[in-house]
Amino acid sequence: MKKFVVTLAVMVMMGGLAIAAGVRAPMTALTDDQLAGLGKLEAVETLSFNDAGVPTFIAGELGRLESGDHAAGALRFLQELTPMFRATGREELALSEVKEDELGKVHVRFRQTLRGIPVVGAELLVHADKATGKVYAINGTFVPDENLPQRPALSGEVALQQAAREAGIVSGVALDRPELVYVVRENGKAYLAWMTRVAFSDAKGEHLDRIYADAVTGELVTSEALIHSALYRKIYTANNGTSLPGTLLFVEGGSSSDSVAMAAYNNLGYTYNYYKTKFNRDSIDGAGMQLIATVHYGNAYNNAFWNGSQMVFGDGDGTTFSPFANALDVVAHELAHGVTERTANLTYSSEPGALNEAWSDIYGANVEAYRDGAVSSNTWKIGEACYTPGTSGDALRYMNNPTADGYSADYYPERLYPNCTPSSSNDYCGVHGNSGIANLAYYLLVAGGTHPRGKTSVSVPAIGMAKAEQIFYRALTTYMTSSTNFQGARNATAQAAADLYGGTSSAEYNAVQKCWDAVGAPGGAVQVTTLSNGQTVSNLSASTGNWLYFKITLPSGQTQLKVVTSGGSGDADLYVKRGALPSTSSYDGKSEGSTTAETVTISNPAAGDFYIGLYAYSSYSGVSLTATYSGGSGGGTTMNETEPNGSTSSANVISTSGTTVTGYIGSSTDVDYFKVTVPGYKTLTVDLTVPSTKDYDVKLYNSSGTLLASGTNGTGQAEHVTWYNSASTSRVVYIKVYGYNGAYSTTLPYYLKTTW
Repeated sequence: MKKFVVTLAVMVMMGGLAIAAGVRAPMTALTDDQLAGLGKLEAVETLSFNDAGVPTFIAGELGRLESGDHAAGALRFLQELTPMFRATGREELALSEVKEDELGKVHVRFRQTLRGIPVVGAELLVHADKATGKVYAINGTFVPDENLPQRPALSGEVALQQAAREAGIVSGVALDRPELVYVVRENGKAYLAWMTRVAFSDAKGEHLDRIYADAVTGELVTSEALIHSALYRKIYTANNGTSLPGTLLFVEGGSSSDSVAMAAYNNLGYTYNYYKTKFNRDSIDGAGMQLIATVHYGNAYNNAFWNGSQMVFGDGDGTTFSPFANALDVVAHELAHGVTERTANLTYSSEPGALNEAWSDIYGANVEAYRDGAVSSNTWKIGEACYTPGTSGDALRYMNNPTADGYSADYYPERLYPNCTPSSSNDYCGVHGNSGIANLAYYLLVAGGTHPRGKTSVSVPAIGMAKAEQIFYRALTTYMTSSTNFQGARNATAQAAADLYGGTSSAEYNAVQKCWDAVGAPGGAVQVTTLSNGQTVSNLSASTGNWLYFKITLPSGQTQLKVVTSGGSGDADLYVKRGALPSTSSYDGKSEGSTTAETVTISNPAAGDFYIGLYAYSSYSGVSLTATYSGGSGGGTTMNETEPNGSTSSANVISTSGTTVTGYIGSSTDVDYFKVTVPGYKTLTVDLTVPSTKDYDVKLYNSSGTLLASGTNGTGQAEHVTWYNSASTSRVVYIKVYGYNGAYSTTLPYYLKTTW
């Protein structure tokens, strides 16, 4: 089938349709059928795709519901657009919810199944004007049935045992019978999987996780935490035990001599009143749900959590933490998890999990400002009332400067654990650390300003908390779904701003877009031009302070990347960065002369995407730019993959750092294992370059079979995975290369480069 390529990073016109999306996946392809589906829509203003090439957000003047029955009309509207979503006809949509709001809009939510099997994380929403039936947005995650497995190859017990081992669960208890589902990751890739809940303990405490095991291979697909660490009220005490809810102390209208119990009671009251006053929301579920809290949980327990039905607060150890219930923002944070669970139900792992944590921090800050009557510097500190009681002025997290806590990220291209497989050992792919990205975006939206570390130069206009809290609440309750990622959060908050404050030309809509631009979130209208090796682009120009961006993809084994600018007039500065757009403060190489003649050379570059930024220190015009990589596989050791190597016991041994392996996935069941020994205190870096038409993934395991790291990008996308050996002694690591959903080629090789 003929395909048309659309650059997602730039606003383009196609058949009269304005299509805007972001730099998360700079290129995708629309089939003839998808273009035909687009042609059925009246006017598209925003269009975003996931890595699988399926739309996740469409907004504009899209058409009209033909029936007064909103649910039936929405389903027929989606059926007309099945080619847009690459549907095969084997997918089913089941009505989940019809909601009307105070703005006169109606929102219809559908959940997806395949051949009667639930698709976890897949749901579509249709948004329309109630009176006229005009459809203004469609969003969510849809999984087309494109050669997905139909039957499990392993029993649930066998597959889940293997997945639990990969997750590092030494001794756990399965709480449910295995259930067969499809599960979709945030990049759009779906797996047939066995699912169960597992309770276990480790050095970090008690856990309750939902585990998904590949029903064909038994590998860990993903896991999510069900305990989220961090007006009718019931206050219990656990008496320093772990049995919940514990002993009832008092209920609504009562009191106690226990100061911690009273703090929990009062802080729940502030939080309830905030939601009721600001959003007319009656408790967590909007229907008067009892607010149950347990204090004095565990012995010197350094945490607080929401377990799906109540809030639980430890007393802390007196050094790192004092009683958590004393901190209003912590109490509000945990209650916000309950609100999220009953609205968007964001999965607690990877990007949706980071947004789950961020929205809890955001509403913790909002509630604190509500109690105090104003926004202050303490508003943006999370947990300052319970963290390190012996040290004044510090906090658990800092929304206005997230990296100040020594862990959190504040810039999307530098997020923690990108493309990893979630488990308790990696904070479920950084849900707490990556929350800092959205936290900073919200702070900038409220207070205005620029990125605190200069990662971008975007200046965000302040709109104040009164407007920002309404935008983020509407986004959560109306547009976000269980699998919403950062690009989806941008789309959801932007649409909410348009709903509330006068459309896409409003100052509030513009401010929302800028707050996400400031933290590097995907989806901004940033143009990125893709270059081939040795290609020259000419007659470039930009006015002072503006950027032009380019991207070049390097195969494995190159010894040099060289970018040169010349000609024309003015002052252009050159910046290069792997994996993300560069800035004047974030780059792998730079050249800042006083003319347009600049050169950046990077030696022994890793495989993957390199982004080139040409910045106008002063206006320039007539400039040419050339990017060239060279060296082939020279400069390092090379070897060919040899079969059989389908298990750890037969793994090919890679003994020299810098080795590049040429290999083939020769069948739909072929897997290739490699063995490396990583010295103490060294970082193993694995770069996998794949054929442009194939989807190959990579996983790293220790000798016990525990998953250390993984890369699961989409078709044609390179994988870049690292693992740090924190021990003083050498550790054996096994590298597994395999095809997603049976992808293989006997003629197209992959290239695997390992360094340490």
